[in-house]
Amino acid sequence: MRKILLLLLIINISVFSKMLNTAVILENNSKTSKTYLNILTNQLNENFAGTNFKINISKVLYLNKENINTKLKDINLDPKIDGIFILTDNTINEIKNLNKSKFYSMPFGFGKSSKILPKNLNYIYSDLDLRDTLSIFKEINGVKSVDLFVSNITSENLKKLSKKLKIEGLKINIYKTNLNKIKNIRNPSFIISFNPQLNKYAYAGIDMNREVSKRLKASSLNYMLFKTKNRLGEVVKVNEPRDDIFFNTNVATKIGYYPNLIFIQGISKINDVKKETTFLKLKDAINRALKSNLSLLKYKQDIKTNEYNVNIASSSRFPQLSANMDYNALDKRSPTFKLGSPENSTNSYLELSQVIFNDQLNASVKIQKLMLDSNRKIYEQQKLNTIYYVASTYVNILQLKAQLDIQKNNYSLLKETLGISKLNYKVGTGNLQDIYRLQSDVASSLSSITKIQGEIKNQEIYLNTLLNFPKDRSYQYESLKDISKYFFLNNTFNKNFTYGSQKTEKIENFLVKGALSNSNSLMALDNNIKAKERELSANGRERYLPKVSVVGRYNKDNIITPTGENSHKRFPDEYWQGGITLSLPLISGGEIYYKSKKIKSEISSLELNMENSQSDLSKEVLQTYTELLSNYVQSYSTEISATVAKKNLKIVKNLYSEGTITITDFLSAQNNALSQEFNNVIQNFNLINSALKLENLYGKSSLTMSSSEKEKILNELDQNLEN
Repeated sequence: MRKILLLLLIINISVFSKMLNTAVILENNSKTSKTYLNILTNQLNENFAGTNFKINISKVLYLNKENINTKLKDINLDPKIDGIFILTDNTINEIKNLNKSKFYSMPFGFGKSSKILPKNLNYIYSDLDLRDTLSIFKEINGVKSVDLFVSNITSENLKKLSKKLKIEGLKINIYKTNLNKIKNIRNPSFIISFNPQLNKYAYAGIDMNREVSKRLKASSLNYMLFKTKNRLGEVVKVNEPRDDIFFNTNVATKIGYYPNLIFIQGISKINDVKKETTFLKLKDAINRALKSNLSLLKYKQDIKTNEYNVNIASSSRFPQLSANMDYNALDKRSPTFKLGSPENSTNSYLELSQVIFNDQLNASVKIQKLMLDSNRKIYEQQKLNTIYYVASTYVNILQLKAQLDIQKNNYSLLKETLGISKLNYKVGTGNLQDIYRLQSDVASSLSSITKIQGEIKNQEIYLNTLLNFPKDRSYQYESLKDISKYFFLNNTFNKNFTYGSQKTEKIENFLVKGALSNSNSLMALDNNIKAKERELSANGRERYLPKVSVVGRYNKDNIITPTGENSHKRFPDEYWQGGITLSLPLISGGEIYYKSKKIKSEISSLELNMENSQSDLSKEVLQTYTELLSNYVQSYSTEISATVAKKNLKIVKNLYSEGTITITDFLSAQNNALSQEFNNVIQNFNLINSALKLENLYGKSSLTMSSSEKEKILNELDQNLEN
């Protein structure tokens, strides 16, 4: 029986419902036009629900700079079209030759028409009293005049607006919206237009999104009343659009007028300059730093220098060949001059030497090799440090951006609540104290936004320094969720978290042992000790192990003589000689003894430094691991607190809107929610920073390790936990 009744009801509705074919004229086929069409469709369906009419938008036309009346003429001739909605930039005076049998609606008007309108025309408009809104331009240093652009306003209403909009100390130039004029202005401009594509060219203006929804709702309601109650088309006046004021920072930069905080307080939405930014992944940043960081390149060059030092020390072991020449001029008047002796002579020789054994030389080569290895260890440590600096800076930027989003949401909430407070005051349910307190908090929130933006800029400058990029670059970044998966020391250790348990102690021992064995700094220090020990052994052997080398020499004398070769007849001018050189210091005034004492003292100092460094590293590893576990717990607990605080704030905001609680209750809940959300964000990023620091101390980085290397460490950890 119920099914039969339902079927009859459906049949009844289908038989008696009348279809209203409707046409809509839009400015162009854009995303905005589609949005307007969707809003209108929803409003028509909502308002005609329960009536004997059904709405069908059968025609959608776009002006695309064509004449509005040409479009209207075509629709007027179509007998199937019942209603026409004109959602364009045209004014009421431009609409002519309407068909008396059709319903027309123009919801986008400013200023009441001075002409008598047809009774089938629904016209929706608002007056504009912008004195309070535009007065804030007086707060901008150097601004003497403002260009006001208004769309959908007749010439008569433009003149009326110009007469009543007088602000002392500020000249207001009023124009109908014109794209070319807006793009080329040098004064700060304020725009009120139903074409949001023009908004980006204005210094500031009113965002008309909510205004559009309000007017389309009134327009569709008026159409419904026109069809159901035979009510004639109405001229409907709506409240002035005031609340949604935007400001474009790029236009401010272009014309050179920068707003202060007093101006910004009156702004609902700040459209920041949108630079073209590249997407920078964390791993890409690390790879760039490892190739281009200037400090790393410097350490890499130091390694080359030490390689040359090793080659220099080793080259003393190879054969040495030298060419030598002595020139001698002897005056005949000299008492040493003998008759027949050459007045000018040259003694020359080639000398070839080869070291057979020299422990000091061997020690020097060994020490230089150890120093080279130390430099390589220092370079590896600097690579780890650079990875840590880049990653932690990247994480800090993500944290600041998260805080900025929170602060912007808080700013919007306070602005919205300030609007509620002003409305409550107007209707007598609020007081001025609420408004003043909220205005103060809005200003404070705006100041916090500016501060965080400055901190982000500073961090990006530092990041670009690490990457050796231009300092003014900005980027799009990965999310916290994206980068969290890189750090294997994070979740692996957290899942084994239990304070004071045997597992925790085993993990601590594993971390300390790994850090001590992986530490490049400790390895470099160990090389310094080995170098001193080799220097000590070489110094001690100097009394007992001689320096041995062979020398071969070819001589050619008296190349220049007064009478020719072998003129003095004493010995040949050309001859060979060779021998072995052996050197062993027997007594050197105590130098060897005291040098050994000095080296032993240096070794003791280095060994103490090694023990101290090992102790410091162990302590830092344990402290960082404890910090990681603490951040893990706090990340979990602050998330719960933040969620509860946000839910509470939502309830409290509604209660304040209803007037059942005071502004003090609301601000208390708001401050608590803000604080808890900040704490949660900070702890989430502290957790990542702790993991970064722990990996740096451990001597391995997840960001550069292969999957097999990570697996190996995790297997070692599992084995330690099972034993």
